[in-house]
Amino acid sequence: MEPILVASQISKQFPGVRALDAVDFELLPGEVHALVGENGAGKSTLIKIFAGLLQPTDGRILLRGQPVHFDSPLQSQAAGISVITQEFNLVPQLTVAENIFLGREVIGPGGLLDRRAIRARSSQVLQELGLNVPAGQRVEYLGVGDKQLVEIAKALSREFHIIIMDEPTAALNAAEVERLFEIISNLRQRGIAVLYVSHRLNEIFRIADRVTVLRDGKRVGTRPIKELTEREVITLMLGRTLEEQAISHQAAAGEQVPALSVRDLRVPGSLHGISFDLHYGEVLGCAGLIGSGRSELMRALFGIAPRSGGEVRINGEPAQLRSADEAMRHGIFLLPEDRKVEGIFPDLTVLENLVINARHGAGRLANLFLHLDAERQEYAQVRGSLAIRARAPSQGISALSGGNQQKVLLGRALVTQSRILLLNEPTRGVDVGTKVEIYQLIRRLAQEGRAVLVSSSDVPELVHISDRCMVLSAGQLTALLEGAWITEDAVVAAAVGHTT
Repeated sequence: MEPILVASQISKQFPGVRALDAVDFELLPGEVHALVGENGAGKSTLIKIFAGLLQPTDGRILLRGQPVHFDSPLQSQAAGISVITQEFNLVPQLTVAENIFLGREVIGPGGLLDRRAIRARSSQVLQELGLNVPAGQRVEYLGVGDKQLVEIAKALSREFHIIIMDEPTAALNAAEVERLFEIISNLRQRGIAVLYVSHRLNEIFRIADRVTVLRDGKRVGTRPIKELTEREVITLMLGRTLEEQAISHQAAAGEQVPALSVRDLRVPGSLHGISFDLHYGEVLGCAGLIGSGRSELMRALFGIAPRSGGEVRINGEPAQLRSADEAMRHGIFLLPEDRKVEGIFPDLTVLENLVINARHGAGRLANLFLHLDAERQEYAQVRGSLAIRARAPSQGISALSGGNQQKVLLGRALVTQSRILLLNEPTRGVDVGTKVEIYQLIRRLAQEGRAVLVSSSDVPELVHISDRCMVLSAGQLTALLEGAWITEDAVVAAAVGHTT
């Protein structure tokens, strides 16, 4: 079978960085080809070249045997390539239908927009996806999972021959993931080629035909997935054998008074009476499907989601937590769920992103120049402690990989010396090696006496790192598991509302 897409000796040079180094890649019609590698390995750069967002420094691309060069995304799309990215490219104020047909609106008689035709065609695409969302619904009112499926609907509404999916399941629950896999299976049967990028190796082994591994901008191997094991893929990604991380599940230690005590916490439309204690020295996991109330719980504890009732105590004393400022004054740190939107300041440097909370909390802006040397020392210490890969403190944070951006955000907790850490999806969108580093950091933070609450959609992750794990379902606490009782089966059962 002749490849539909061939990339030969693709290189991309940025100032001081060779992001891709003579990479070869091919994609067959009707195949699901996985692209894996650590953050910074070159995956995003290669995808952006296929999408027309970047142009290669060297090499060439053949599409159906003919040389092509994409100077813009429109040229790539016109050639039959669709890219579904991690970040949503949706207009919140427009409807689902208007987003699906954005840029190629149906024009009716008199040159007016034919909204009826747009809704009808959008409804057909949504029905094929099994997405139960009205085509006339405004996107801003959709949940994260439904927004991701609308992105997929945009791609499937056109006749593309190649669909590139970049971490498509990052925001989907289990049912939505299954629906996506059914869609991918249908695409394969129709002869559409899928380039699938994901850090979740279990997904790759389930749906991929072949896998290409990138490391440090180079292709280190392309193999049929049936010839590999997960450990072999990880070894190719890291260039070394990944040691098993033995993380013991210990009973909470430290002060007898809980760091954080929550009783009958209620958030309108989300939480219906949640009670738990978080101790210094422990990692408390929080599991639950999309819509379970996990994110709302974290936001309420940080003072940025309205509470309709309940009591919160910190070190045994009542705390109102009516704002983020008040939460920070009580020593609470929040790692947000979406680092791109709520976490990093994309126009600031690595150093500025690291110390911005400390500057605010300590009132240091008025005497900023007196503190620059101290901040640089803090940066050097945190950079070494967290293994942040950045050229200099003055480097823009947007130039870092997703995993290193996440480390910078975690570094804020160290700089502010917060003792209660609320970590929302701490490893979303990071590679296997960085995940292990973040797991080790979370455990170290707890061992140093901090109280850590980890909310995650990754059940194996919570099983791996939690001393105890609470499970939410439909805004209620359905299980609180400890030690050996923290298993994937037990968490999943409780997450769907099953109690014993």
